[in-house]
Amino acid sequence: MTDYLYGISLAVQTKNFLLSLGLGFIMGIFYDVFRIIRLCISSKKIVIIIFDLLYCILLCFAFFIFLLTVNEGQFRFYLLMGAGVGFSVYYFSLGAIIFSFSNFLTELIKKWIKRIFAVLLFPFQWIFVRIKSHVDKKFEKSRKRTKKLKNKSKTLLKLYKHLLYNLNVKKRVRVNDASEERRSGTNG
Repeated sequence: MTDYLYGISLAVQTKNFLLSLGLGFIMGIFYDVFRIIRLCISSKKIVIIIFDLLYCILLCFAFFIFLLTVNEGQFRFYLLMGAGVGFSVYYFSLGAIIFSFSNFLTELIKKWIKRIFAVLLFPFQWIFVRIKSHVDKKFEKSRKRTKKLKNKSKTLLKLYKHLLYNLNVKKRVRVNDASEERRSGTNG
């Protein structure tokens, strides 16, 4: 009679408890993987919240699958406690060591990601530089043409004296000439 508790033998319960310890340990490893990925991406609060929620969803799903396969879907508190103890054992032992190396790991991962993107984006960069230089040449030609047309239009306006542009310029010159004559005191 003492061999069975809640309709499950103590040997099966012990085996399930040890499996839940292992699940908790594996969940701790996944937590460190998520933490390193999160540090590689960003340290903003919203990113932390998103990654923590994603981790919790993954953790709940993994525990649910664990309960279905190991304990026929029956929830037992000792299995949840075993997963928590396994996670704690990992977090305070191996997790602490990995956390101390996490800055080094994130910098290493960032360098590798930059290298991979540089290799993958090189053909696009090369094409973009070629297109940009071609467009810059066309733009420079267009700018020079526009400048020539602007100078030519000013010259044409000055040639035709009956245009309003030239009349205003002449009036300004005449007013300036009159004010100079008044200053000098000569009437001419």
